[in-house]
Amino acid sequence: MLVPTQPLLEIVVRVCVIYAALLVMVRVAGKREVGQLSALDLLAMLVLSETVSPALTAQDTSLTAALVAAGTLLAATALTSRLTFHSRRAERWIEGAPAVLVKDGRIVEKTARRERVTRQELETALRNHGVEDLAEVRRAVVEPSGEITVVTVGDEAK
Repeated sequence: MLVPTQPLLEIVVRVCVIYAALLVMVRVAGKREVGQLSALDLLAMLVLSETVSPALTAQDTSLTAALVAAGTLLAATALTSRLTFHSRRAERWIEGAPAVLVKDGRIVEKTARRERVTRQELETALRNHGVEDLAEVRRAVVEPSGEITVVTVGDEAK
């Protein structure tokens, strides 16, 4: 129960490699997918965690291996957070950059396609911000979190 069957350093390396690979996969998936998890997305994330968990410890079911794996995951998360806090370049690469969806009342189609934001999703976000007409929008931005923020023509006068 306490004695690991795998070398603990191997578990640390496995966790770091899987963490880095998943970080890249999540970044490639796009900010909209991460920022707004649907029920299917949540299910996929749960299944993903179950899929990679045996690889984290090489099937070692000891308590020690589990604690080392969990500690390594938390340390990797803390290190990534610290890195993005101190490095603007790392922050943009890991978390992404804002992308302008609407500029001066016009949809930036290239951005909408790249970020996979449908017209319906954009209209929903605009209504959530109290905007009924696209012409009222000075700028709408997909933030790195996946949230869409809106600046209306009247907002800039304030």
